[in-house]
Amino acid sequence: MKKTLAFVVPIVLALTIGVFGSYMQTSALEHWYPTLVKSPLTPPAIVFPIAWTVLYVLMGISLGVMVAKGDMSLVRIWLLQLLVNFLWSIGFFTLRSPLMGLIIILVLDVLVFAYILYAIGHNRLAAWIFVPYMLWLLFATYLTGYIYLNNDTVGYRTINAANITNTNINMSTATQLSAPALHYAADALAPTMSRETIDYHYSRHLKGYFDNLNRLIAGTPYENMNLEQIVMHSNGAIFNNAAQALNHILFFDNLTPSQGQMPKRLQQAIIRDFGSVENFKEQFTAAATSLFGSGWVWLVEDKSGKLSIVSTSNADTPLRQGLNPLLVLDVWEHAYYIDHRNRRADFINGWWNIANWQTAEERLQQ
Repeated sequence: MKKTLAFVVPIVLALTIGVFGSYMQTSALEHWYPTLVKSPLTPPAIVFPIAWTVLYVLMGISLGVMVAKGDMSLVRIWLLQLLVNFLWSIGFFTLRSPLMGLIIILVLDVLVFAYILYAIGHNRLAAWIFVPYMLWLLFATYLTGYIYLNNDTVGYRTINAANITNTNINMSTATQLSAPALHYAADALAPTMSRETIDYHYSRHLKGYFDNLNRLIAGTPYENMNLEQIVMHSNGAIFNNAAQALNHILFFDNLTPSQGQMPKRLQQAIIRDFGSVENFKEQFTAAATSLFGSGWVWLVEDKSGKLSIVSTSNADTPLRQGLNPLLVLDVWEHAYYIDHRNRRADFINGWWNIANWQTAEERLQQ
């Protein structure tokens, strides 16, 4: 009976603290946590309660092994780390302070590591059972640190990387986001992009992303954000629809039936970083032609003002990498199949005649 209680009591105690911690996290997970800029490695929210439940049970078993054998030497460290674990929930989720959360979880790391080291000399089984908990804490420390470094104290940072001032995007906080009107006629980009392509690609395909997004964000914290904020803070289906909507807006804004000469400031930046405009076009064309599957090719500017060519797959966007998009080409098949069938290269060659150098130059920040 005593041996049974030696396992049951620590497990129940650990799970009790976990339940209270989860209760204190509920409001933050619903209203604050979704608005944070999170690492791409952040798992789905459902993973957290499952992982914590398993780890709390292992935590209790570890202490139970020690107590069942009459060794009470680790009880104080075990209780202290459990208390600090609870304090992390208060600091990070209840007080919503990434800095406090990071400090507390670093202290927790030290305590858990000390427990494992001390347990090795007394009971190796108790020490090894605690290792998964230690590994999860290191991962949680990384996520907490990432959130601290990439968010401000009000819950999410002000997004300004794109400097998209010329797209007329509905950037105001609203429950119904929508695409801006095109600044050219639907048939003005032919033969590279026909009226039929614009009808399907812009009027139907892009509209579908906005319809899905408005449906997905209804009743969530995202409905109080603008499109760019949603892209920066979301994951899963919401991110896919928001990012595709924003990527398409940038793409359509980067098109023009009256190209004109490349502005001098943009030209100088391209020559500086690619050697010549011709070299830039060759590299961009190669990236667009060789991109496997569906995605986007971008001319981007980093924080120092250096230009580079970036390819992204599916809905991914360089905004999440802290890069400023100047020019973008959609190489999803739906962008060119009506007019060019599967001849992507023909579409790319034609696109150079309708690329909007003016909007690209206006997005330069440096």
